[in-house]
Amino acid sequence: MIDIYKKTIRNERLESLDEIQKGSWVLAVDPSDEEIDFLSKKAGLERGHILDALDQFESPRFEMEPSGLYVFLRFPFVDDDEIHTIPVLFVLADDFVACVVRDSKKLFDDFLSEKIEFYTTQKSKLLLFIFLKISLLYRNYLNNINKRVRSRESNVSRISSADIVDFVSLERVLNDFITALVPASNIYKSLLSKQYLKYFKEDQDLVEDLLLANDEAVDICKTNIKMIVNIREAHSTVMTNNLNRAIKFLTAITIILTLPTMIASVYGMNVMLPFQNHPYAFMGIMAMTVLVVVVAFWVFYKKNWL
Repeated sequence: MIDIYKKTIRNERLESLDEIQKGSWVLAVDPSDEEIDFLSKKAGLERGHILDALDQFESPRFEMEPSGLYVFLRFPFVDDDEIHTIPVLFVLADDFVACVVRDSKKLFDDFLSEKIEFYTTQKSKLLLFIFLKISLLYRNYLNNINKRVRSRESNVSRISSADIVDFVSLERVLNDFITALVPASNIYKSLLSKQYLKYFKEDQDLVEDLLLANDEAVDICKTNIKMIVNIREAHSTVMTNNLNRAIKFLTAITIILTLPTMIASVYGMNVMLPFQNHPYAFMGIMAMTVLVVVVAFWVFYKKNWL
């Protein structure tokens, strides 16, 4: 689906157009083959780059072509209750701005609903706003992930197998984020050096906010990955220690119970035994058995084996 919009300073209402005009914004979401032909032939965009934007494994990068500047980024979204990143292509042509993505996933909702004040005629500033929106999406997901990790940090001993599986999933997400954010940071620094992307002096704050937000997102990802690794290692240490204590306790109990078993086995043999005709032989054997168990228990307790 291809939609064409235009919004100017004079006409602050976002208009939907039937054809590409100077200062318009072309939004292509999961374009069909016919729409790809339209973008490549009518709009003059590189067909290969359009197809790359629809490849879910495409990495962030930018290319300078005769038809304009092509910027590939990735933004986060939720699919089947799992967080993923998806590529999006931004094209800064001479007369218009184009965005190509397989699924918008609310990336452009705030722009289409005009919650964000922008003008399609200010092409560089529009791209800055969209870049900031992508950084904000990352930040929102990272805040939720950070809360999930910290909620388990204080209860390491109560972490379940389901929590470990969740940690593995979160670590995958964070690594996916880093894979997208680190190249994006380099892209922003290159583009915003004014060599490729021209912007007004009053937009300098937007540029600084974008660079800062992206770098902070990378730091948050690395911090959360470190926290997850530390929690897993602490949990593994606690589980190993508990297992060792359990094995030590069971071993001590087994030894203590073996002593009366040996005494009973000896006096259960059909041979001549000491005191077998004594009237208090049974009471004596039981007293000796209890004494041996008590002494063994005391020794194990003193040596902290129980």
